[in-house]
Amino acid sequence: MEIRKAKKNDVGAIAKLMYSSGAEVYDFVYRTNNKTALDYIRFEYKSGRGSCGYKNVTVAVKDGEVIATGCFYNGKVYGKLILGVVINMSMFYGLFKFKEILNRSKHTGSVMKRPRETELYLSNFGVSEKYRGQGIGTAMLNKKIAEAQKANYKKFILDVSDKNPRAEALYAKHGMIVTKIKKFTGQRDGIEYSNAKQMELVLN
Repeated sequence: MEIRKAKKNDVGAIAKLMYSSGAEVYDFVYRTNNKTALDYIRFEYKSGRGSCGYKNVTVAVKDGEVIATGCFYNGKVYGKLILGVVINMSMFYGLFKFKEILNRSKHTGSVMKRPRETELYLSNFGVSEKYRGQGIGTAMLNKKIAEAQKANYKKFILDVSDKNPRAEALYAKHGMIVTKIKKFTGQRDGIEYSNAKQMELVLN
C-alpha cells in the first residue's frame, strides 16, 4: 500500500469515499433535482480546485486503486480552497442555481471548523468498506500526524458525526479528544442531520 498525494487520473471510488465522510451535509448543499452530491464531488476532484480537488487530497492506493481518502489543510490555505469551491459551484450549477447552492453551503461552518495556520485539519476521510479494519485509516493518520508534528503544527483537528462511533474510536486511539459538540444549522426536507463532535490532538 502507498499513501501519497492524489492524481487527477487516479482510479477507484474516490468521490464515494469522500461523500461517505459526511453524506448528510453533502446532500444538503449539493443535491438538486437533476444532480447528485456525488456528481459535484467528481467534478470538483477533477478540477483540482477546492477542498475536494485532487491537489488537496491524500490517498491510500493498493494494486493501483484508491482505497482511502483524506483532505488535509490549514488556515493559511483555507481561503484559497473556499474560493476554489465557489468557482466550482458557479461552473457546475450555472448562475441560475449558484446563489441557492452558495447560501446552503454557508451552513457547513456550523459543523466544520475553520482551522488556524497552526492547525492541520482533516476532512473527507473515508476508507473503502472492503478494506476497513485492516489498519488503512490508522496508517494514514499516523503518517499525517507525524508530518504535522515535523512541520510544527500545534494541533491536529477534525469534526466527526456523532453517528459514527467507529471513526470516533479510531481518532480516540490516536489521542484525540472531543472538545466541542456542534449542531448543524441547516434544514431541508428528507434529510436528517446528526451532531458533529470536534476532536483535537495537541502536538507541540
